Amino acid sequence: MPTEVLAANLGHTRLAGASKGVALSTTPAFTPFIRGTEHVAIIPRNFSTAVVARYALCPYLVILKADSSDGLKTKPLDYSAIAQDGSTATSVDLSDFAVGNYLYVGSAIPFRGVNIDVDATNSTGSTALTVYYWGGGGWTDISDSDGTSSSVSLDQDGSVTWTVPAAWVSASLGKIFTTGSEPIASTFKWRDTAMYWTRWTWSHVMDSTVTLDHMLGINESTAYAEVSTGVATAGRINHGFGSNGVGGVEALTDAGTANLLVNCAALNGYFSTGVVEST
Repeated sequence: MPTEVLAANLGHTRLAGASKGVALSTTPAFTPFIRGTEHVAIIPRNFSTAVVARYALCPYLVILKADSSDGLKTKPLDYSAIAQDGSTATSVDLSDFAVGNYLYVGSAIPFRGVNIDVDATNSTGSTALTVYYWGGGGWTDISDSDGTSSSVSLDQDGSVTWTVPAAWVSASLGKIFTTGSEPIASTFKWRDTAMYWTRWTWSHVMDSTVTLDHMLGINESTAYAEVSTGVATAGRINHGFGSNGVGGVEALTDAGTANLLVNCAALNGYFSTGVVEST
C-alpha cells in the first residue's frame, strides 16, 4: 500500500476500529474498513516489546445466502455489503438457518479463511460447520478449522480457516451449477462472475436470533508487510465497488503488544451502511 499524493479533498476522514488504536498482539486482529473507503492510512503506536506491526489486506468477499432448500433455484440474498461495511448497526442474519441451506462465500482471489464477529451467538445442540470448495468437478470438504466454536459453531467470535487447496479453481456459479446439474436461477448478481467459491452448511438449525456483525476474508499469504512505530502507511484502495476489492485489514505484532490507528477517507463521502440485496 504505497504512499501517494491525492489531488483532492480528503475531508471525509474517519477512524475505523478502536479509538487510540486497535489492540494488537501476536494473535491477528481484524478491522473492517468503512463502506465506500477510497484511501486508508495505518499508523502503529504504543509498542511494548514489539519491534514491528505486521499487516495484510483482507480480500473483499461476496456472501450469498441461499435461504431455501432448492439451492440457488431461488435468487439468494446478498450480504456482501453488510458483512464488510464497518458498522455494527447491520448484521448478517442467520436466524433459524436450516440444515441444507447454504452460504456461498467467494472472492476474486484465493483466501485462507474468514474472520467472523458474532453479534447474537448460537447455542443449539451439536451445531457443526462444514465448508466445501469448488475443485472443478464437484464440491469437496475443505477441512476447515472453526474458531467460532467453543462447543458449537458461532457461539463466539473467531476465524474459520483452512489450507488453501491446490485444486481450488475459479468459476462462476452459473458454470458450477451447470456442471453439477443443480438448479439455478437464470439471473442474479454474481451468477456469472468467476470466483473462488466456498459453500458453507451447518449440521443443525440455528437459534432464532443468530447474527454476525462482520465476515472478513483472510489473505492467502502469511508473508505480512511490516511497519515500525509511528510510521504511517497509506494508499488508495477499492472497497465496496465489486468483487476485486479490499474489505479490511488483518494486523498483529512480532512480539508483545501495540496499537494500530486505522484511518479511512472517501473523496466524495461514504456510502450508506450495507443493505441486504435480493440480487
